Amino acid sequence: MRAEKALGSMPCVCIMMALCAAAQGCSGSTGTIPGTQGATGGGTSNAAGGKISTGGTIGSGGAVVTGGNTSTGGRTGTGGTTWTFGATAAGGNTGSGTGGKSSTGGAIGSGGAVVTGGNTSTGGRTGTGGTTSTGSATATGGNTGSDTGGKSSTGGTLGSGGAGTAPKTCTSSQPVPKTGDQTVTLQYGGRSRSYILHAPSGLSAGNPLALVIDLHGAGGTGKQQQGMSGFSALSDTEKFLVVFPNGIDGYWNVDDTCCGTAGKEKIDDVGFLKAIIEKLNGETCIDVRRIYVSGFSNGGGLAHRMGCDAADVIAAIAPTATDLRTQPCNAARPISMMEIKGMVDSLEPYEGGVVGPAGGQYTDVGAKQSLKLWADINQCTGTTTKIDTYCESYTQCAGGVETDLCSLPNTDHNTYGNSLGFKVASVVWSMFKRQPAN
Repeated sequence: MRAEKALGSMPCVCIMMALCAAAQGCSGSTGTIPGTQGATGGGTSNAAGGKISTGGTIGSGGAVVTGGNTSTGGRTGTGGTTWTFGATAAGGNTGSGTGGKSSTGGAIGSGGAVVTGGNTSTGGRTGTGGTTSTGSATATGGNTGSDTGGKSSTGGTLGSGGAGTAPKTCTSSQPVPKTGDQTVTLQYGGRSRSYILHAPSGLSAGNPLALVIDLHGAGGTGKQQQGMSGFSALSDTEKFLVVFPNGIDGYWNVDDTCCGTAGKEKIDDVGFLKAIIEKLNGETCIDVRRIYVSGFSNGGGLAHRMGCDAADVIAAIAPTATDLRTQPCNAARPISMMEIKGMVDSLEPYEGGVVGPAGGQYTDVGAKQSLKLWADINQCTGTTTKIDTYCESYTQCAGGVETDLCSLPNTDHNTYGNSLGFKVASVVWSMFKRQPAN
């Protein structure tokens, strides 16, 4: 009865979506943290990091290593002319390098999970350096050197957000998106995929735009999510772009088993969202430091997964009505996370437990444990602090990120339909805006 009352404001298909969502949650995981051992070398050879690392004049490898003429390790790096780039970067005076599982450097190289370069640079999860540099999972830096970072790296127009990426240089000749909604299709993974792009009025050419990707729940559509979440209207006043993608047959792949066709066929939905970002960044001016992902229920599960699998591309996540299932979650860096959960959720209980229909059951960790898992991922210390009537936050986390949980009393699965006056989109956007631009 509680579920029917709370879900009564949603379209009929949303009820089916929510019922399906009982068996859904977060995500799979990718990759390992590179560099657990290292070696040092001499001569004038380059340095390679990761599990085995050798140096130039001086090289080092391992989980945390430093390089450049003068360098130290940390999270946020600066160097060169002050450009910063991706989640993992390496450079040198005249050398080249790769980061992630291995890296090489110039005059003094470094490798492993953390690499830095440039004339004078500091680095860590964010690499910096060079007179000119560009970033994402692929970055270039150093006086004349270049580097590539990340376990999987891509270059060109796609940058990386959140980990400290140099803003794209925009020009007045770049068009702004057409005001209002437009449905866009692209080919990805051998399928025709689609999304709704919503652009507010009054955008100026050459102005880097923030981007929110908002994901529907099980059995839903991008259009349905647009009508529920409130992000479309908020973007009109805050002047950011919103994308409402469509899953495969109404579902997202959150862990390569769930859900629907997407889970059974292991659809690469993380790659699909990255492809959307790259397409938009090639068409208009996206601020690659301000790309965010939110989502409801099954879509919230994919938001969790994006935090685990795409922290080198996005700046923060805000899943609603679902808890973290990705274990292990190998996020490339600490990433800000806000989960919003109804305390009387009849489909995915706030306290956790075995949920879902027969044949599709799984054990949900619950909202508090989900918060604790993310606090561990983000290397948070201390206890939570109340930041809102309904929200608590770990504020002492690596890299200055925050790890939040908003617990809504008398609220069922549909967090957007709460009776508390709690505006989900507004609260989430406030968290997104608080993230350091690096």
